[in-house]
Amino acid sequence: MPNIKHTITDSEYTIMKILWKSEKKMTVAEVVKTLDGNGWTASTVSTFLQRLLKKEVISCDKKGKSNLYYPLLKQSEYNLRETENFLSRIYKGSAKNFVAALYENKKLSKEDLSDLKKMFELE
Repeated sequence: MPNIKHTITDSEYTIMKILWKSEKKMTVAEVVKTLDGNGWTASTVSTFLQRLLKKEVISCDKKGKSNLYYPLLKQSEYNLRETENFLSRIYKGSAKNFVAALYENKKLSKEDLSDLKKMFELE
């Protein structure tokens, strides 16, 4: 897993989702086109890509005058890290405390509870 040196901002996360979804390396223009109307210019996207390169969560290959960007960090690794950070920060690292809070606030449906029970019965 790449060493995530800094937090990925919401805007950078938007770019990461595009790179994760792509089956090929992407140019700045391709990322901009995929954003489809959010108003970011190629310059803005390029800035976010440069920040992600510095954070070592993406890399790029040079092809002619273009850079082709691709993720080094897997989405599942990022999601796990963010979940662990959230649990640590808000629930003292306890998944049990998190689930209890959801249960107490009626945020878990009967189906959710049934699915959780099945998951833990396998252990």
